[in-house]
Amino acid sequence: MKLYFPALDSLRFFASLNIVLLHFSTSSLLSYAKETVFEPLIKGPFFNTSMFFLLSGFIYAVLFNKEERIPKLKPFLKERFWRLYPLHIISTLIVFAIIVYRTHHLDNPIYAIQSLALHVSLLWAFVPNLGHALNQPSWALTVFFLCYALTPVFAKFLNRQNKNATIWLMFFFTWALLASGIIYFEKLPNILRGIVFFSGMLLGKLFLKNAIPLPKTARLNDLLLLLTAILLYANICWFKPLSSGFCHHITSPLLYCAILILLANNKGLIVRIFSVSWIRELGKISFYVYLLHCVAIQFLHLYLSKVVQWKYNPFNNFKATVIIIILLYGSCIAYKAIVQRFSKRSSKMH
Repeated sequence: MKLYFPALDSLRFFASLNIVLLHFSTSSLLSYAKETVFEPLIKGPFFNTSMFFLLSGFIYAVLFNKEERIPKLKPFLKERFWRLYPLHIISTLIVFAIIVYRTHHLDNPIYAIQSLALHVSLLWAFVPNLGHALNQPSWALTVFFLCYALTPVFAKFLNRQNKNATIWLMFFFTWALLASGIIYFEKLPNILRGIVFFSGMLLGKLFLKNAIPLPKTARLNDLLLLLTAILLYANICWFKPLSSGFCHHITSPLLYCAILILLANNKGLIVRIFSVSWIRELGKISFYVYLLHCVAIQFLHLYLSKVVQWKYNPFNNFKATVIIIILLYGSCIAYKAIVQRFSKRSSKMH
């Protein structure tokens, strides 16, 4: 069995694009899409952050499916930290500076310093009410690092499980925990969303053990992917008004599980489309885009408030959206190239 699934890289791209467009739509940058067929896809959203957690958990379960492949905790955390944290700091400082200049939200010096400290220390996710939302994706970064800290030991635990029934039981238990959290809390705390990461690891283990029946033919795989996409669209259109929490944190992520394993099945036309190299490359820098896109929104709002003073909005059209997305992903590709060059130089020095 192949341990690499090209189509999953592209899935990251579509997830990140959806989240970027979602935040654009709540920032007066996508009003032209209202009352169109695309509005439910964007504002649903069709893909939310749970896709990142599921994907990461699934991939780590596959990568660390043997004892000798499981990394030691310290180097594993160090690698993840230096790959993700610097861009978070850069983004946070830029957003902080723009908000201080553009608005009155941080006029209180103590509150401003407290907000910045919470984001820099990645503690804002635990106490979001104590500080202003600077770089909002910092909550996800906090949850990811908590998950990373448990990944090696959980991978070892999973590799010792021989009974499929036990893994299935744990898989459904994670979703029961999430459902309980939704029922108990008025709004599910972001910290609890890390449970989805371990659901992804359990899903990956079930996939490796052939415990999930998969389509044998390419045509059936394509058909099931299309059916899952239709169910996902129906879920955000009709079930979300009934229960936003369950739609966002349970039914949508469970449908993501189906999409994930069908793409990992490596069969069909849709998988071939998702395996196109340039889309995969965009998927590989998707988390950088996620960390940086709030900076782009703040710069656009800075222009709208200080230059045109909201008299008109030149960014609220399809052409402007495409250009902004291209610039955003292009800057993240450049950032990745700089990071890789710096890493190669550092490794040569050592």
